Amino acid sequence: ADGRGKGPRFTYVVDVELESSLGDDTEIRLKHSPGRTELLPTTTTADDSKNNSPPTRSAIQLQQQTSDNTQEKNAKRKKKKRVIVVGSGPAGLFCALELAQSNEDIQPIVLERGQPVELRGKDIGALMHRRELSPNSNFCFGEGGAGTWSDGKLSTRIGRNSQAVRRVLQTLVQHGAPSVILVDGAPHLGTDNLVRLLRNLRTSLEQEYGTEIRFGTQMTKLLFEGDKAVGVEYTTTK
Repeated sequence: ADGRGKGPRFTYVVDVELESSLGDDTEIRLKHSPGRTELLPTTTTADDSKNNSPPTRSAIQLQQQTSDNTQEKNAKRKKKKRVIVVGSGPAGLFCALELAQSNEDIQPIVLERGQPVELRGKDIGALMHRRELSPNSNFCFGEGGAGTWSDGKLSTRIGRNSQAVRRVLQTLVQHGAPSVILVDGAPHLGTDNLVRLLRNLRTSLEQEYGTEIRFGTQMTKLLFEGDKAVGVEYTTTK
C-alpha cells in the first residue's frame, strides 16, 4: 500500500507465448530487460520438470590426453599443463587469470555449476517475478559468484594501497569497471558494471589466454593417485 494515502498498487507478471512472426513476414523483435520484458527459453516443456533422471557423471584428468589425430599438432606446440579451477567467483576468476598470465604453458579450466551472467540474470528475474527457482543459477551460484547481484561493494582488510589490492582494482578497470574505484575511499562497482565487466573478463580469459570455462558443471569429487590430485569428477547441471 502507498503510505501517502493513495491506496494500494498492484504489479502483475504476465507470461505470453508469441509466434516468431505476425504471419505477414513481420518479425517480432523483443529485447530482454530484467524486471520488465524477460525472454524465456522455448525448449522446455511441462514434462521436462518431471524428468528425474540422474545427471551424467564425467571426469577431467589433469594429464592432457593425446589421440592419434592430434599427435602431429601437439608435436608442433608444447603441450600445456591443465589446472582445474572450481568456481567462477572473484577468487576463481582471478586465480585463472593469474595462472594464465604467469605461465603460458598452463591452461586453466574453470568449472562453474551456475550459468554465465546473461542467462543468470534471466534466472534471477524468473525467481524475483515468478518465484521460479533454478537450483544452480540464482543469487548464490553463477558467473561472478554470490556478490554479482549485491551492488559489488569493494572492501578489504589488507590495505587499500597495497600492491596486491591495487593490481586487483586495476584489473577490474581494464575490463570495464569505472576508473573512479582507483581513488574512491569506499568504492563499489554496481551490478550493471559487474555484468559488463564479467563478460569482458570471460572474453579475455577465453580468447587471449585460451582458458576453458565450463558453465553448468559442478565438481563432485577429487580424483587421487596416491597422495596426488590428478583430476575431478563432475556432473552437468541446468
